[in-house]
Amino acid sequence: MTNIVGSIEIWNLWKKYDFSWENLNSDVNVLIGINGSGKTTLFNIIDAMFMADVKRLKKYGVDVEITMGGKKITYSAKTTVADLKSKLKEVKYRKISTFDIPLRDRPKAVKEYSQLYNDLHAMVYNIGATNPSFSDYRLKATNFPDQAAYINKRIRSFFETVDRLFAKTQKKIQIDPNTNRLIFIDEGEVIPLYKLSSGEKQLMLILMRVFLMDEQPYIFLMDEPEISLHIEWQYKLFEEIRHLNPNCQIITSTHSPSLFGDGWGDKLVFVEELFKSRE
Repeated sequence: MTNIVGSIEIWNLWKKYDFSWENLNSDVNVLIGINGSGKTTLFNIIDAMFMADVKRLKKYGVDVEITMGGKKITYSAKTTVADLKSKLKEVKYRKISTFDIPLRDRPKAVKEYSQLYNDLHAMVYNIGATNPSFSDYRLKATNFPDQAAYINKRIRSFFETVDRLFAKTQKKIQIDPNTNRLIFIDEGEVIPLYKLSSGEKQLMLILMRVFLMDEQPYIFLMDEPEISLHIEWQYKLFEEIRHLNPNCQIITSTHSPSLFGDGWGDKLVFVEELFKSRE
């Protein structure tokens, strides 16, 4: 199965609409619309499909069909988890969520213990988890010496990408030779990951997620990734993602014109144009 989404059909959404998104681009797809237009709901349904989360899909009361390489992945009320997983076994998929924290939770969301930091920490340091980490990737250079040159070259390229994006703050990424931890250096001062700003953590999480795809063809779902990101990072985001993995298909929603301001305007789709009333 080709790991590129060609179309997405959702029927009976909110018991009022059918949704049809056809002819998706193989590189970048940007869904835009006003608040309350349904973008996040649509992305939750798409995510539930690729995660084979039948329980979540049942709550929406919809039927879904995603076409990939001419093959159809379908869900209806009678679909089982096993059915859906069997259709998805060759699909490579990752998602990045929006990292805004409800106001009532902010006093508890200190930087050291925020969900954003916890996710980034796991992606960097967890070893042997379901989703490979940066530490797992570095270990491959030791466990598979014949791949060491390629692995180290990719890590250097990743560090160059991060340094390029962090240039205005003069932070440089490196591996601490004493602790073997991933750190930043700012005019000689060591900056551990938890001391990065929310925007810096979010950017690192996105870049790390794409790096760990190892240039394989992935579907990459991002719901409003611009939140907390500096406008210059928004402007360069698609370019840098495609640089790290030219084989991933980006499907994203946004409110920010900066995300598609650098030559991606032809990738826009207005969500309101994809709905059709069932009445």
